[in-house]
Amino acid sequence: MESIAAQEERDGVRLSWNVWPSSRLEATRIVVPIGALYTPLKPIANPPPLVYDPIRCNGCGALLNPYCQVDFRTKLWTCPFCLGRNHFPPHYAENITESNLPAELIPQFTTVEYELQTRGAGPPVFLFVVDTCLPESELDSLKDSVQQTLNLLPEDALVGLITFGAHVLVHEIGFGECHKAVAFKGSKDYSAQRVQELLHISNAPRQQAGQPAGQQPQQGGRATAIGKYLMTVGDCSFTVESILEDLGRDPWPAPADQRAARCTGAALAVAVGLLEAAAP
Repeated sequence: MESIAAQEERDGVRLSWNVWPSSRLEATRIVVPIGALYTPLKPIANPPPLVYDPIRCNGCGALLNPYCQVDFRTKLWTCPFCLGRNHFPPHYAENITESNLPAELIPQFTTVEYELQTRGAGPPVFLFVVDTCLPESELDSLKDSVQQTLNLLPEDALVGLITFGAHVLVHEIGFGECHKAVAFKGSKDYSAQRVQELLHISNAPRQQAGQPAGQQPQQGGRATAIGKYLMTVGDCSFTVESILEDLGRDPWPAPADQRAARCTGAALAVAVGLLEAAAP
Protein backbone atom coordinates (compact mmCIF):
# COMPACT_ATOMS: atom_id res chain seq x y z
CA MET A 1 0.00 0.00 0.00
CA GLU A 2 2.91 2.36 0.68
CA SER A 3 4.12 2.09 -2.90
CA ILE A 4 0.60 2.75 -4.22
CA ALA A 5 0.23 5.80 -1.94
CA ALA A 6 3.62 7.11 -3.09
CA GLN A 7 2.62 6.69 -6.73
CA GLU A 8 -0.67 8.51 -6.12
CA GLU A 9 1.22 11.37 -4.49
CA ARG A 10 3.75 11.55 -7.33
CA ASP A 11 1.31 11.34 -10.26
CA GLY A 12 -1.86 12.82 -8.76
CA VAL A 13 -3.89 9.80 -9.92
CA ARG A 14 -6.07 7.40 -7.91
CA LEU A 15 -7.51 4.33 -9.64
CA SER A 16 -10.56 2.34 -8.61
CA TRP A 17 -8.46 -0.80 -9.23
CA ASN A 18 -4.69 -1.13 -8.99
CA VAL A 19 -4.61 -4.35 -11.04
CA TRP A 20 -5.62 -4.48 -14.72
CA PRO A 21 -7.87 -7.44 -15.72
CA SER A 22 -5.83 -10.05 -17.58
CA SER A 23 -8.71 -11.32 -19.76
CA ARG A 24 -12.08 -10.30 -21.16
CA LEU A 25 -13.74 -12.70 -18.74
CA GLU A 26 -12.11 -11.02 -15.75
CA ALA A 27 -13.14 -7.63 -17.12
CA THR A 28 -16.81 -8.70 -17.24
CA ARG A 29 -16.67 -9.78 -13.58
CA ILE A 30 -15.53 -6.40 -12.26
CA VAL A 31 -18.20 -5.09 -9.91
CA VAL A 32 -16.82 -1.54 -9.83
CA PRO A 33 -15.84 -0.14 -13.28
CA ILE A 34 -12.24 0.84 -13.91
CA GLY A 35 -11.89 4.58 -13.39
CA ALA A 36 -9.38 7.19 -12.35
CA LEU A 37 -9.42 10.41 -10.33
CA TYR A 38 -6.86 12.75 -11.90
CA THR A 39 -5.44 15.98 -10.49
CA PRO A 40 -5.23 18.52 -13.33
CA LEU A 41 -2.37 21.04 -13.37
CA LYS A 42 -0.51 19.17 -10.62
CA PRO A 43 3.06 20.56 -10.49
CA ILE A 44 5.54 18.00 -11.83
CA ALA A 45 9.03 18.39 -10.37
CA ASN A 46 10.86 15.95 -12.65
CA PRO A 47 11.38 15.82 -15.52
CA PRO A 48 10.94 19.34 -16.94
CA PRO A 49 8.49 19.66 -19.87
CA LEU A 50 9.61 17.66 -22.90
CA VAL A 51 10.02 20.01 -25.86
CA TYR A 52 8.94 17.54 -28.54
CA ASP A 53 5.87 15.59 -29.59
CA PRO A 54 5.08 12.23 -27.92
CA ILE A 55 5.54 8.92 -29.73
CA ARG A 56 2.20 7.20 -30.31
CA CYS A 57 1.24 3.57 -30.87
CA ASN A 58 0.24 2.96 -34.50
CA GLY A 59 -2.58 0.68 -33.36
CA CYS A 60 -4.42 2.40 -30.51
CA GLY A 61 -2.75 5.82 -30.21
CA ALA A 62 -1.37 5.25 -26.69
CA LEU A 63 1.81 7.14 -25.82
CA LEU A 64 5.26 5.68 -25.26
CA ASN A 65 5.63 5.18 -21.49
CA PRO A 66 7.70 3.29 -18.89
CA TYR A 67 5.36 0.30 -19.00
CA CYS A 68 6.15 -0.44 -22.66
CA GLN A 69 8.37 -3.42 -23.46
CA VAL A 70 11.40 -2.35 -25.49
CA ASP A 71 13.49 -4.55 -27.77
CA PHE A 72 16.81 -2.73 -27.95
CA ARG A 73 18.17 -5.06 -30.63
CA THR A 74 15.38 -4.60 -33.18
CA LYS A 75 14.50 -1.07 -31.99
CA LEU A 76 10.85 -1.99 -31.44
CA TRP A 77 8.50 -1.21 -28.55
CA THR A 78 5.32 -3.06 -27.55
CA CYS A 79 2.23 -1.14 -26.46
CA PRO A 80 0.92 -2.43 -23.08
CA PHE A 81 -2.68 -1.65 -24.08
CA CYS A 82 -3.13 -3.29 -27.50
CA LEU A 83 0.14 -5.32 -27.54
CA GLY A 84 0.97 -3.79 -30.93
CA ARG A 85 4.65 -3.64 -31.94
CA ASN A 86 5.94 -0.28 -33.13
CA HIS A 87 9.19 0.96 -34.67
CA PHE A 88 11.02 3.79 -32.98
CA PRO A 89 11.50 6.85 -35.19
CA PRO A 90 15.06 7.16 -36.58
CA HIS A 91 16.24 9.80 -34.09
CA TYR A 92 15.21 7.48 -31.24
CA ALA A 93 16.55 4.27 -32.78
CA GLU A 94 20.01 5.75 -33.36
CA ASN A 95 20.61 6.63 -29.71
CA ILE A 96 18.42 4.45 -27.50
CA THR A 97 20.13 1.83 -25.31
CA GLU A 98 19.44 0.23 -21.97
CA SER A 99 21.59 2.89 -20.30
CA ASN A 100 20.45 5.79 -22.52
CA LEU A 101 16.68 6.05 -22.34
CA PRO A 102 14.46 8.97 -23.36
CA ALA A 103 12.68 10.63 -20.44
CA GLU A 104 9.31 9.01 -21.20
CA LEU A 105 10.82 5.50 -20.72
CA ILE A 106 12.58 6.16 -17.42
CA PRO A 107 10.69 4.16 -14.72
CA GLN A 108 10.58 7.06 -12.23
CA PHE A 109 8.94 9.41 -14.76
CA THR A 110 5.47 7.88 -14.92
CA THR A 111 3.99 11.35 -15.55
CA VAL A 112 5.56 13.79 -17.99
CA GLU A 113 4.45 16.99 -19.69
CA TYR A 114 4.92 17.75 -23.38
CA GLU A 115 5.21 21.07 -25.16
CA LEU A 116 3.63 20.09 -28.48
CA GLN A 117 5.49 21.30 -31.55
CA THR A 118 3.12 20.37 -34.37
CA ARG A 119 -0.14 21.77 -33.09
CA GLY A 120 -1.00 25.20 -31.79
CA ALA A 121 -2.63 24.83 -28.40
CA GLY A 122 -5.70 26.96 -27.76
CA PRO A 123 -6.79 28.28 -24.37
CA PRO A 124 -7.30 25.66 -21.64
CA VAL A 125 -10.86 24.42 -21.08
CA PHE A 126 -12.28 23.69 -17.61
CA LEU A 127 -15.67 21.97 -17.62
CA PHE A 128 -16.97 21.57 -14.06
CA VAL A 129 -19.23 18.52 -13.56
CA VAL A 130 -20.92 18.99 -10.16
CA ASP A 131 -22.72 16.25 -8.23
CA THR A 132 -25.83 17.68 -6.52
CA CYS A 133 -26.67 14.49 -4.59
CA LEU A 134 -24.15 15.36 -1.89
CA PRO A 135 -25.19 16.29 1.65
CA GLU A 136 -25.81 20.01 2.08
CA SER A 137 -22.56 20.65 3.96
CA GLU A 138 -20.45 18.86 1.36
CA LEU A 139 -22.26 20.56 -1.50
CA ASP A 140 -21.64 23.98 0.09
CA SER A 141 -17.93 23.17 0.43
CA LEU A 142 -17.82 22.00 -3.18
CA LYS A 143 -19.45 25.22 -4.41
CA ASP A 144 -16.94 27.28 -2.43
CA SER A 145 -14.07 25.28 -3.92
CA VAL A 146 -15.33 25.83 -7.47
CA GLN A 147 -15.72 29.57 -6.85
CA GLN A 148 -12.18 29.77 -5.47
CA THR A 149 -10.89 27.82 -8.46
CA LEU A 150 -12.46 30.33 -10.86
CA ASN A 151 -10.34 33.07 -9.29
CA LEU A 152 -7.15 31.09 -9.92
CA LEU A 153 -7.72 30.28 -13.61
CA PRO A 154 -6.03 32.20 -16.45
CA GLU A 155 -8.18 35.00 -17.85
CA ASP A 156 -8.34 33.37 -21.29
CA ALA A 157 -9.38 29.95 -19.93
CA LEU A 158 -12.74 28.65 -21.13
CA VAL A 159 -15.19 27.53 -18.45
CA GLY A 160 -18.38 25.46 -18.58
CA LEU A 161 -20.75 24.05 -15.96
CA ILE A 162 -22.69 20.78 -15.81
CA THR A 163 -24.69 19.68 -12.77
CA PHE A 164 -26.23 16.27 -12.25
CA GLY A 165 -28.39 14.31 -9.87
CA ALA A 166 -31.10 12.06 -11.24
CA HIS A 167 -30.79 14.06 -14.49
CA VAL A 168 -28.06 16.08 -16.19
CA LEU A 169 -28.19 19.86 -16.71
CA VAL A 170 -25.85 21.63 -19.13
CA HIS A 171 -25.94 25.29 -18.12
CA GLU A 172 -26.04 27.87 -20.91
CA ILE A 173 -23.76 30.39 -19.22
CA GLY A 174 -23.78 32.63 -22.29
CA PHE A 175 -27.43 33.49 -21.62
CA GLY A 176 -27.21 36.23 -19.02
CA GLU A 177 -30.87 37.25 -18.62
CA CYS A 178 -31.73 34.24 -16.43
CA HIS A 179 -30.49 30.78 -15.55
CA LYS A 180 -30.99 28.53 -18.56
CA ALA A 181 -29.98 24.89 -19.00
CA VAL A 182 -30.48 21.92 -21.30
CA ALA A 183 -31.69 18.78 -19.48
CA PHE A 184 -30.70 15.19 -20.31
CA LYS A 185 -32.47 12.17 -18.90
CA GLY A 186 -30.14 10.42 -16.48
CA SER A 187 -31.29 6.88 -17.29
CA LYS A 188 -30.41 7.10 -21.00
CA ASP A 189 -27.13 6.47 -22.79
CA TYR A 190 -25.97 9.31 -25.05
CA SER A 191 -23.36 9.13 -27.76
CA ALA A 192 -21.16 12.18 -28.32
CA GLN A 193 -22.91 12.83 -31.64
CA ARG A 194 -26.35 12.69 -30.03
CA VAL A 195 -25.26 15.09 -27.26
CA GLN A 196 -24.01 17.55 -29.86
CA GLU A 197 -27.27 17.32 -31.80
CA LEU A 198 -29.36 18.00 -28.68
CA LEU A 199 -27.13 20.93 -27.71
CA HIS A 200 -27.23 22.18 -31.33
CA ILE A 201 -23.44 22.18 -31.57
CA SER A 202 -23.01 19.30 -34.01
CA ASN A 203 -20.34 19.85 -36.67
CA ALA A 204 -22.80 18.65 -39.31
CA PRO A 205 -24.83 21.47 -40.92
CA ARG A 206 -28.40 21.50 -39.62
CA GLN A 207 -31.61 22.79 -41.19
CA GLN A 208 -33.88 24.60 -38.76
CA ALA A 209 -37.64 24.10 -38.76
CA GLY A 210 -39.33 26.55 -41.11
CA GLN A 211 -36.07 27.40 -42.87
CA PRO A 212 -36.41 27.56 -46.68
CA ALA A 213 -34.97 24.54 -48.43
CA GLY A 214 -32.56 26.58 -50.53
CA GLN A 215 -31.16 28.55 -47.60
CA GLN A 216 -27.74 27.59 -46.24
CA PRO A 217 -28.13 25.45 -43.09
CA GLN A 218 -26.52 26.66 -39.88
CA GLN A 219 -23.11 25.38 -38.85
CA GLY A 220 -22.47 24.04 -35.34
CA GLY A 221 -19.34 22.83 -33.61
CA ARG A 222 -16.75 24.85 -31.75
CA ALA A 223 -18.00 28.28 -32.85
CA THR A 224 -21.49 27.55 -31.50
CA ALA A 225 -20.40 25.90 -28.23
CA ILE A 226 -18.03 28.72 -27.26
CA GLY A 227 -20.07 31.70 -26.16
CA LYS A 228 -23.05 29.50 -25.33
CA TYR A 229 -21.89 26.66 -23.07
CA LEU A 230 -18.24 27.68 -22.69
CA MET A 231 -16.97 31.21 -22.05
CA THR A 232 -13.78 32.85 -20.84
CA VAL A 233 -13.45 33.26 -17.09
CA GLY A 234 -13.58 37.04 -17.27
CA ASP A 235 -16.87 36.98 -19.17
CA CYS A 236 -18.74 34.31 -17.21
CA SER A 237 -17.45 34.28 -13.63
CA PHE A 238 -20.41 36.32 -12.36
CA THR A 239 -22.94 34.07 -14.13
CA VAL A 240 -21.30 30.85 -12.92
CA GLU A 241 -21.04 32.13 -9.34
CA SER A 242 -24.71 33.16 -9.48
CA ILE A 243 -25.71 29.67 -10.64
CA LEU A 244 -23.62 28.07 -7.89
CA GLU A 245 -25.14 30.30 -5.21
CA ASP A 246 -28.65 29.19 -6.21
CA LEU A 247 -27.65 25.55 -6.61
CA GLY A 248 -29.28 23.18 -4.12
CA ARG A 249 -29.43 19.44 -3.58
CA ASP A 250 -31.07 17.34 -6.25
CA PRO A 251 -34.82 17.44 -5.50
CA TRP A 252 -35.50 14.00 -7.00
CA PRO A 253 -36.84 11.82 -4.12
CA ALA A 254 -35.10 8.59 -3.13
CA PRO A 255 -36.45 5.86 -0.81
CA ALA A 256 -35.02 5.93 2.69
CA ASP A 257 -33.28 2.57 2.23
CA GLN A 258 -31.66 3.49 -1.09
CA ARG A 259 -28.93 5.84 -2.23
CA ALA A 260 -29.73 8.94 -4.27
CA ALA A 261 -30.15 8.26 -8.00
CA ARG A 262 -27.07 10.01 -9.38
CA CYS A 263 -26.40 9.65 -13.12
CA THR A 264 -22.61 10.00 -13.08
CA GLY A 265 -22.16 8.02 -16.30
CA ALA A 266 -24.66 10.08 -18.25
CA ALA A 267 -23.10 13.31 -16.94
CA LEU A 268 -19.64 12.25 -18.10
CA ALA A 269 -20.99 11.18 -21.50
CA VAL A 270 -22.61 14.60 -21.95
CA ALA A 271 -19.39 16.32 -20.87
CA VAL A 272 -17.38 14.31 -23.41
CA GLY A 273 -19.83 15.15 -26.19
CA LEU A 274 -19.60 18.86 -25.38
CA LEU A 275 -15.80 18.85 -25.20
CA GLU A 276 -15.40 16.87 -28.42
CA ALA A 277 -17.27 19.62 -30.26
CA ALA A 278 -15.83 22.62 -28.43
CA ALA A 279 -12.23 21.53 -27.82
CA PRO A 280 -11.36 18.74 -30.27
